[in-house]
Amino acid sequence: MTTTPIACICGSVSLSIQLDSLTDHSKLQLCHCNRCRLVTGQLSSSYYLLQHEPPNLDGLQEYQQSDHVSHFFCKTCGAHVFARMHPGGQFLVASGLLAKNVPLVRAVEHWQSSDTGDGGLSALLPRTESPVTGCRLHISTNIESPNRESTNPAEYISTSQHLRARCLCGGVEFYITKPDASSLQASSPWPDLLVPYYTGSGANPGDIKWWLRSGGTKYIAGACVCTSCRLSSGFPIQTWAFVPKSNIFNADGSPLMFNVGTMQRHRSSSGVYREFCSRCGATAFWHCDERPLLIDVSVGLLQAHGARAEDWLEWVTNRISFAEMAVQHDLIHILEDGLEIHSKQK
Repeated sequence: MTTTPIACICGSVSLSIQLDSLTDHSKLQLCHCNRCRLVTGQLSSSYYLLQHEPPNLDGLQEYQQSDHVSHFFCKTCGAHVFARMHPGGQFLVASGLLAKNVPLVRAVEHWQSSDTGDGGLSALLPRTESPVTGCRLHISTNIESPNRESTNPAEYISTSQHLRARCLCGGVEFYITKPDASSLQASSPWPDLLVPYYTGSGANPGDIKWWLRSGGTKYIAGACVCTSCRLSSGFPIQTWAFVPKSNIFNADGSPLMFNVGTMQRHRSSSGVYREFCSRCGATAFWHCDERPLLIDVSVGLLQAHGARAEDWLEWVTNRISFAEMAVQHDLIHILEDGLEIHSKQK
């Protein structure tokens, strides 16, 4: 039986696992349900079934999402690592943590995309919709049980000027306002949403405000598949919205602070910071010392009418950030094709 090493970005989790030998892992199953989006901060979650229970759960925080599902994420960096399904206790591993012996993605199956309102990430990965109703992680029971927390976006009303964001447990909650004069005060040393590989690889001498689109009425959003994002979240595709800090507020209306509620910080590299919920593990923010007034917001937390929040965001469709770093190249090629198709339909 082939063993596969997995590790999170901080290295607190580093062990070997065995994927279930009876499962066809070439079909990657993506769940788009409200719960999976809010507990991860991603537009979808994806897991592989394990042959055996993990050898240990050291360094992991458990979050019991419902009577049927528990999540285990790194206490230090927030990476989702395992999920456990009840009854039966079967474990799954977050697909983004595999770096070797990674299954080829020959097909993509979408679960519960109806929760998104606009198809979410499934609209950009045009493949098969699962005939099963419910969350991917309830596959062993096929039961949609009530949550410990409500996941109905309608209960966290966003208005035309305020876009609410919240993780599943509610420990991280904030809102975004529409672009205004303050949005122009942020600056970036780079000319687009890519973070340069090395000093001097990008420059923005004209101080272009690339995060503002559609005549300054929307923020830019895009997908990143870099190694750091993959190992920080546990999933292969991270979607970010780029929002000036001046347009992000705590739930009580005060200016954004990074140490409120259950928010926890991890310094993923020198001068680079990521925030996640220390209770449920949802990815929240990326920011850095070189552009402190422009914040990357994890799109899966946004409580818009559609998961892609297109009333607020304009999506980059001509490229994926750091596609050359991807481990699952087949998946990224499918996403690239989907983005091209989506752009032509707009």
